[in-house]
Amino acid sequence: MNTEVKASVESSIPGVDSVTARSARRKKRSWLHSIKILALVALLGYLGVLVFLAANETKLVYPGSKYPRGTWEPVDFNHQEIDFPSKDGTRLVGWHLKKPESILPGNPDRTVLLCHGNAENVAESAGYIGDYLRQSLVADVFVFDYRGYGKCDGSPTEAGVLADSEAALEWICHNTGKSPQEIIIVGHSLGGGPAVHLASQHGCRVLVLQRTFSSITDAAQLNYPWLPVRYVMRNQYPSAEKIKTCDCPLYQSHGSEDQLIPIELARKLFRNSPSKTKSFNELPGLGHYDPLPPEYWYELREFVNQVDPPARVDSTARETPSVQQ
Repeated sequence: MNTEVKASVESSIPGVDSVTARSARRKKRSWLHSIKILALVALLGYLGVLVFLAANETKLVYPGSKYPRGTWEPVDFNHQEIDFPSKDGTRLVGWHLKKPESILPGNPDRTVLLCHGNAENVAESAGYIGDYLRQSLVADVFVFDYRGYGKCDGSPTEAGVLADSEAALEWICHNTGKSPQEIIIVGHSLGGGPAVHLASQHGCRVLVLQRTFSSITDAAQLNYPWLPVRYVMRNQYPSAEKIKTCDCPLYQSHGSEDQLIPIELARKLFRNSPSKTKSFNELPGLGHYDPLPPEYWYELREFVNQVDPPARVDSTARETPSVQQ
């Protein structure tokens, strides 16, 4: 029986059309029901991820480094451990690293305030970045812990970390007799947030930024492009906006292979700086956690010497400072 004849026969049989139509409708309803179930599962999963990230934001942004992690009693390391209160009375701890004793006459009286990253404490950052800074720049260095880090009390939040940085700047100015405009402020990774905040609010001698972001939400959005992190994150650190009011000299560096904070965010921050004396140092091949190369410290010293020239500078000296590990 050919197709035309078969269709004619079936159409002549009472109820065949209605049975076929009902079967098609059942299949369509079943298909739509499956789609709805899948959409509901996807939505619930998506909302579950949002709830998880929101509930764990503090741990993700501030993984922390509590005492006794780190070398808290280093040998032959000229420093003083300082207890001081934050703006709200929270107990904080910092290390005051004294400048090298064998300095040449005529070197400027430099003081550095170091805001470290989110996964270290003073006992870790002081022996690496802190010591490089004091030897490269021949400076006193004050590195402090945020609330919830090291030996500090409390738990970190953006408002708390910024209050802690304000207290640290106030401490170093009070104990050195200097104004904020005479302090070199250094921000490493997360520490770029409080460093830019301080420089925008009070000014500084030089702002030094290492591997930091335009905002923490920009970095999170690149890492989680399918999530509305800009609208759900409590911690923002809008450095790209704050730096627009900071015209102090800026020395910024970033690794070309940084996957955690892509270099495009660092460039965005740099572009927003209105400073007439600024330099961007792209570090080829470096990821976020790779050690800074020896050349970086020499180039940083050269930049600072231009802004804050010592009476005597040996332009041929390219020695890398010896740092205690």
